[in-house]
Parts: sequence; structure tokens; C-alpha cells
Amino acid sequence: ETVTTDLSLSYMTSGYVDYMQLIEEECLKQSYIFMVSAGVYMGIALCGLVGNGIVVWFLCFKMKQNPFTVYILNLAIADFFLLVFFFLLSLVTFILVSFCSSMYEYITLYNDFSNVVEFLCHFFDLSSMSLLAAISTERCISVL
Repeated sequence: ETVTTDLSLSYMTSGYVDYMQLIEEECLKQSYIFMVSAGVYMGIALCGLVGNGIVVWFLCFKMKQNPFTVYILNLAIADFFLLVFFFLLSLVTFILVSFCSSMYEYITLYNDFSNVVEFLCHFFDLSSMSLLAAISTERCISVL
């Protein structure tokens, strides 16, 4: 007869859980979605890096400096660094997901790295938005 009040481990086949198998199963479930999205993000970031690099090179070496071009140059530099950090974050995510089972011990390091890079991304994003607001304000005042 079965005793229902005994809450022992009678339904388990063994007394331990294979964590590596559990980690590999979880890695396989999420790896394709993260790898595709990280690849798309890295492609977009590379296109933006090339575009902002051309703008920075053109404004630094080929054009005469005036107050408006200095604003645009600062905006391009802020966007360039934003894309650099976003590319690094996407690259580290791509590497971590593609080698998920062997990189499991680096999760805490990845969390610290992503916190620092996300802070820098927010900083450069806010600085570029502030520069856009300053450019718009100066242009509106010059029209008036």
C-alpha cells in the first residue's frame, strides 16, 4: 500500500540533478534567438560605426570648422562611442550564447560587464540627445 503522508523522494530515480545537462538544454532553447538578434545588432552597429567614422573624418580633416560643424562633430563622436559600446555588448552576448555551456562560470563577470557597458551606452545616448537639443535650439534662435 502507498503512504501519502510520507513526503520522501520516492518519485525520483536518483538523488542528484545533472546541472550540466540542464544548462545545455537551456542553452539550446535560447541560443538561436539570441545569436540571430545579436548578429543583426552587430551588423547595424558596424554600419553605424562606418557612417559615423566617415562623418568624423570628413568634419575633422576636410571641412573648415564653424560652430555648427563642431556640434555635428561632437554628435558624431558621441554616436560613434555609443555604437562601439553597443557593438561590444552584442559581441559579448553572441560569444556567451554560442559557447553557453562552457562559459557558464563567466556569467557573473558578464553581468558586471553588461552593467558598465549599459551605463556607458546610456551616457552617450543622453549626450547625443542633448547635443541634438542644443543644435535645434541654436537653429531656432538663429532663425528668429
